[in-house]
Amino acid sequence: MKKITYLLIFTTINIFSQQEELQNQFKLEYNLLGVGASYELPISENWLLDVGVGVGGGVDADNGYVWQFNSNLAFYFKGEMKYYYNREKRVKKNKNNINNAGNYFALQTKYFTRRFSPSEDFIPLQNSLLTEVHWGLQRSLGGYWLFNFHVGLGVLRNLENNTGIMSPSIGLKFSYKLF
Repeated sequence: MKKITYLLIFTTINIFSQQEELQNQFKLEYNLLGVGASYELPISENWLLDVGVGVGGGVDADNGYVWQFNSNLAFYFKGEMKYYYNREKRVKKNKNNINNAGNYFALQTKYFTRRFSPSEDFIPLQNSLLTEVHWGLQRSLGGYWLFNFHVGLGVLRNLENNTGIMSPSIGLKFSYKLF
């Protein structure tokens, strides 16, 4: 009877320590487009809204939609709706679910402003909107560090002359959770 009690207590602690529920979290992030901050807000058991702002490269649509990173900086604002589909499986396999770890499908929209930084070689950057559908994964790297990767298909639209292009999309991001 004692062994069964210990087993029951151990199993209960193990299940609750995996944090099945998605968590609110504010994080600083470094990604392929620059640096920023975002907030993850759970909407339901499997849905999460990730909103953020940052500064980094902008879009030069006049030269065939080229990302510009050198001294041409722009702000970006993003909103991403994620649907996590494997968090319950992760708990059953005793994998951690801290820091909203799991695989997901998402719809993301990211707005890029015009260039704001001074530059000797003026390269105009346009107001642009990137909308993408992607599959991704988020993993805790230990402590407060997170890794996020996604691949999908996106449409980049120049809002100044109403032109656009469709292309594959990829994202790679490292984050530090503040709270």
